[in-house]
Formats: sequence, C-alpha cells, structure tokens
Amino acid sequence: MVRRLKGAVMALATGAALVALPGVPADAAIVRTVCAWNVPAGWVKTDDTWDPTRCGNPTSIVYNVWTIESYYDKPIGWNMTVCAGWQPVGWAVTNTRWDPTRCGHPTSIVSNMWTIQRYF
Repeated sequence: MVRRLKGAVMALATGAALVALPGVPADAAIVRTVCAWNVPAGWVKTDDTWDPTRCGNPTSIVYNVWTIESYYDKPIGWNMTVCAGWQPVGWAVTNTRWDPTRCGHPTSIVSNMWTIQRYF
C-alpha cells in the first residue's frame, strides 16, 4: 500500500512539474552561431561578427562567426530580418534597409538587411 501511494505521489509530482514548467513559445526563434559559410539547409544568415578566438582565429577583423536562424519551421505569413541575399524559396523580400552594425558592417549606405515573408 505504501509503495503504491509513493508511486502515485511521484506520478502526480512529475505531472505537476511538467504543467508548471514554462515552455518555449510557439513563435520563439531558433538561433545559433556557426563559422562563416557553415549554414545548414533550412537556415538563413541574420548577422555576423568577428571573433578572434573561433573559426580560424583571425588576427584581423573578418566576420568569421555568423548568426543563423531556422526558417523551415515558420508558418505562412511569418516575417524575418535576414542578411541581404538570403531569400529561401517560398519567401519574398518585403523591405530592405541599411544597418551598419550587422551583416558585413558596411560603412556606406547599402541595403544589407532584408525583411522576408513566407508565402508558401
């Protein structure tokens, strides 16, 4: 009887913990950093940085670490901001802009950022 009661209490406690734990929101982005040009299928580049301790240990400023985000899991109508040139099939460019702190860090005004929207 005591053993069965312990089992029931454990099951209830486990179930309560699962209910009480915060989950990942459905619209949460899956973001990772990778060495430049190592972008797996289903992902797009959203930023880049220089890290002299990773990805070849460059001694001069080269944007050797890329931030990437998954696009394969986004619903139709979803918008993403990506580096210019990263437009997957089924996505349309809806806006372009210049951001000197991201995606190549251009010093002249060029559209280095795209807003894309999934249409199928």
